Amino acid sequence: MNCMKKFHLLLCLIVSSFFAQAQTNEILADTILKKSMVTSGRMQLLLMIEREQKKADATDGPKDKLIDMDGDIDRTAIISNAIFGKVNKTIAYIENNETDDMVKRKYLGRLIDNLKLFNTDMNDGIVDVNYYSTLSESTYQVIRNIHNKSLIPYIRENISKPLYTVSTLFNDDKPAMSALMEGMAEKYPEILIKKIRNLQHEVAADIIVTKTAPKNPKIILNFATSTAMERDIVRRNQDPYVKTIVKIADSCTIPLKGIFFVDELYKGKITLAEINKITTDQESYFKKMIEMRQQYFATDLRKIYDRELTHEASRYVSTLNELHDAGDAVRFKVVDKLNPIELYYVIVYGNDDLYTSSFLGCFNRLMTRMKPKSGSQFLDSIGKDKFRTFIRLSANYNTLSTFLGTMKAEEKNVLMKDFVTGLDKTLEGDLEGATDVANSFGSINDTVLMKNITEQIKINRDADSSANNAKGFKIYDILFTMLTYSNDSMSAKLGIPPITVMPYNNLKDDSGTVVQQVFFYGDKDGKGVFNSYVNGFGAPDWKVSREANWVKISSIKGKPVVIYANKPLDEPDDEMAQNALQAYLDSLDIHPSIIIHRGHSYHLPTTLEHINYRHKVVILGACGAYQNLSAVLSQSEDAHIVSTKQIGVGKINGPIIRSFNERLLAGKDIDWVEMWGQLSKQFSGGEMKQLFDDYVPPYKNLGATFLKAYRMSGVTEE
Repeated sequence: MNCMKKFHLLLCLIVSSFFAQAQTNEILADTILKKSMVTSGRMQLLLMIEREQKKADATDGPKDKLIDMDGDIDRTAIISNAIFGKVNKTIAYIENNETDDMVKRKYLGRLIDNLKLFNTDMNDGIVDVNYYSTLSESTYQVIRNIHNKSLIPYIRENISKPLYTVSTLFNDDKPAMSALMEGMAEKYPEILIKKIRNLQHEVAADIIVTKTAPKNPKIILNFATSTAMERDIVRRNQDPYVKTIVKIADSCTIPLKGIFFVDELYKGKITLAEINKITTDQESYFKKMIEMRQQYFATDLRKIYDRELTHEASRYVSTLNELHDAGDAVRFKVVDKLNPIELYYVIVYGNDDLYTSSFLGCFNRLMTRMKPKSGSQFLDSIGKDKFRTFIRLSANYNTLSTFLGTMKAEEKNVLMKDFVTGLDKTLEGDLEGATDVANSFGSINDTVLMKNITEQIKINRDADSSANNAKGFKIYDILFTMLTYSNDSMSAKLGIPPITVMPYNNLKDDSGTVVQQVFFYGDKDGKGVFNSYVNGFGAPDWKVSREANWVKISSIKGKPVVIYANKPLDEPDDEMAQNALQAYLDSLDIHPSIIIHRGHSYHLPTTLEHINYRHKVVILGACGAYQNLSAVLSQSEDAHIVSTKQIGVGKINGPIIRSFNERLLAGKDIDWVEMWGQLSKQFSGGEMKQLFDDYVPPYKNLGATFLKAYRMSGVTEE
C-alpha cells in the first residue's frame, strides 16, 4: 500500500511538472541541451564566464570548484554553489529557453558582471557570502520570471540590494522598475535617493522622494535648497510632507536646524516663528533637540536627532576640554544651566571625546542633580536611552560602582541584566550596544558583577541558540568566549588572528624588509614633532635620506627596517607631500605593513584614507583616536591598533614608537603584553601615568575584537 502511495505521489509530481513546463514553456536543466546552437559570439561570453569562475576558484589555491571561506564549511558551500552551481544553472536556462540572441547576450553579460564584482571583493578580502548567494539566485529568478511574464510579483516579494544590482536586466520595463523603485524606496531609500537624477521614470522618482522624506528629511531639504536638477524633482512633488520640507527651506532662518522640526510643523504643533526663535538660541536648541529625541524615540527620525545631538554636544565638550587647565567654576560654567537629563546627553554624545577630567566633572554633577532619583529610576525616566554607552563610559572611568551604589540590589541586578540583553534587537539595528558591552569588560573590577554578567550572557546565548536566532547567538557566543577564554584560545575559537602578538614575519615584505609609513602635518605642532621624530634616528643604527617631499630612514644595524615619512610642509602642501610619497611607493610596488599617524585628531581622517588591507599595525597617537577603531577595521580587518582615548602627546607617542622599532630591529615578534608591561614601568607615576593609561594596546581593544570576530562569523545584515 505504501509503495502504491509513493507511486501515485511520484506520478502526480511528474504530471504537475509536465503541465508547469507546458504552461510556462520553460526547460529546467543543469546543462545546455543543444550546444551546437551556441553562436561563436555567445561562446566568447561563455569563455569569459569560465575565466572569471577560474579566477574565483584560484583564490584559495587548489582548483576544485570550492572557494574556501576561512575553513567555514557552511559558508564555503554557499559561496561555491553561488559562483559555480547557480551560475552554470543560469547559463543552461538562458541557452535552453531563450531564442533571441541579443537577449541571451544581455543575460550572459550580467553573469560576467556578477562574477567580476565577486572577484574584486574577494581580492579585497571583503566578501559578503549572503549577498553573493542572493545575487546569484536573484539573477536566475529574474531571468525565469521575465520569461514566464511573472516578474512584478517576484520583485514585490523579493526586494533586496542584490535584486537592485541585477535590475539592469529589466530597466526598460517601466511597470517592473516602478515596482522595484517603490519597494527599494520603502526599504532602502538611502540607496536610491542619491541616484535620483539618473532615474528614467518620473513616477518612480516621485515615489522615492515621497518615501524618503519621512525617513531622511535632511537630504530632501538639501535637494530643495540646491541649484542642481534634484531641486526641481523635489519641488514638483505634491506630497504634503515634502511640501512642508520645501516650506522650511524657503522660510526658516536656519533651514538646516529648522528641518528637525518638520514633523511638528507638518502636524501643526509648532509655527515657523517658533522654530526660528528656538534655532537662533544655542542652549534652547540643544534642550529642544533632547525633548524631540525623547518624543520620537522609536521612529525613523530618531536617527537624525542622534546625529544632531552628537554635533550639539560637541560644543559643550570642546569648551570643557579646552578649559582643562582652568578652575572648575570657569570650566564647568557651560553646563551650569543644564538639568540632569541634558547633562546626561552631553556625556553619552560626548562619549570618547571627553577628557577624563571633563567626564568626571560632568559625572559628579549628574549624580548631584539627579537626586532624589536612583540611577535606575533616572535611566527609566529617559527610556534607558543610550544607557549602554553610559555604563561603558562609567566602567572605563572607574565610576560605575558609584553609579550602581545609588540603587537597591534588585534595581542593580535588573539594570545589568538589561545591559547585556537584547543586543541583537536595538532600535538602530546596529552593533553599538554589543560593542559597548565588550568595551566594558576590561574596566569592571567587581568580580561578583562580572560573574552575573557572564551568566546572563550565557543565558541569552542559549536562548538564541534554541530559537535559531543566528545574529543573537553569534553576538552572545562571541561575548561569552571573550569572557571565558584566554586571549590565545579565544583567538583560535573565534577564528581571528592573535590579539596579543603580531608576528615579525607578518610585517616583512617579499624582500624581508619591514616598511613603515608615517604621516605628518604642516601646522606648528606638526613641524616640531617631525623634527624631534627624525632627530631620534641616527648613527650607528639608522641612516636618514632627505628628498623634496619626504625622508627615508633605513636601518644600518639589525634587521632591515625602512621608514618613509612625509615632510610637514605648510598646509595644504603637507597633503601634497603625502600624496607624492604615496605615488612614489606605489610606483615601486612598496607596500608598508605599518602606518603611523603623528598629528592632531582633526587631521586623522586624511591619514585613515590611506589605510588598506596590507597594514598590519596602525598606531594612532591623536587625541581620541580610540573612537576610530571601526573605521580602521573596515579597511584592514586584521590590523593591530594602538590608540588613545584622551590626549595624544609626543612624550608618550615617542617612547611607544621607539620600543616598537627596537623590537623590529631585533627581528622579534611584537608581544604587546610584554611591551606594554615594560612601558608601564617607565610611566609609573604622576601625570605621565595618567596620560599613558589612556593609551589602548591591541589586546585591550575589546570592542574592536568583538567587531572583528562578528565580521568573520558570516552573519550579515540585509
